[in-house]
Amino acid sequence: MKKIVFFSFLAVILIISVTGCGKKNPNVQYSQRLQPDTAEYYLNEGILYLNSGDLNTAEQKLMKALKKKPTLVDAILGLGIINLNRGNFKQAVEYFQQVVRINPNSFDAYNFLGVSYSELGEYNIAKENLLIAANAEKYKTPENAYANLATLEIKQQRYESALRYIEKGLEKNDKFAQLYNLKGVVMENVGKLEDAIAWYQKALTFLKAEDATILINIARIYTKMGNKGKAMDMLEKALPSATSPEIKEQIRNLIKDLEKK
Repeated sequence: MKKIVFFSFLAVILIISVTGCGKKNPNVQYSQRLQPDTAEYYLNEGILYLNSGDLNTAEQKLMKALKKKPTLVDAILGLGIINLNRGNFKQAVEYFQQVVRINPNSFDAYNFLGVSYSELGEYNIAKENLLIAANAEKYKTPENAYANLATLEIKQQRYESALRYIEKGLEKNDKFAQLYNLKGVVMENVGKLEDAIAWYQKALTFLKAEDATILINIARIYTKMGNKGKAMDMLEKALPSATSPEIKEQIRNLIKDLEKK
């Protein structure tokens, strides 16, 4: 079964949305208004770099923020996210646990703990943390946790359970594209290919831009169904929308393989 990617970046967006001022380039303008050489100033810069994908600079800024204010929860959470995306899952767990110790109501930290433990193969502990986030009344984005619960179940081939969490997530936010994408993954894995395409396509309708990963999913199904033309259409659409060199290379290889068939 193909690797399932956990949805984990929304918390970063949430942090930065708190600091924005609602105008053009709000976060840059906000950063300019903050007092230089303060924990909040470095935190805002760190989150900006984190959202842009510059993990090294983000880490430097967030470490500076912590030197000024060692218990700054958002900075610690950001460092956890950086380590999670680098694949340093044990280090990520340490950061997220530190966040929870300082603020037991940081439900993003529980969500990310679930993701980190899952990547370490600790599925039971992962589920416990994700359920804390999903069931917390004060958590603003429980659909995130439900998507990660569904992903966890898919990794263990528990497809009925995955669908139950997907539906729970959709009750919280019926416009959350990742849940429709995961529904497509379930349908694909149980052999319902036409249904899988329909759910993948529905996921795309809730996104502002084309998503390369979902387009690759659709292309893969068309390939399984023997529809080389439609598969190629999806891959050619995915290539310009890919945001990382790794995904671009994956798409190029898929195109080469398809051309050989």
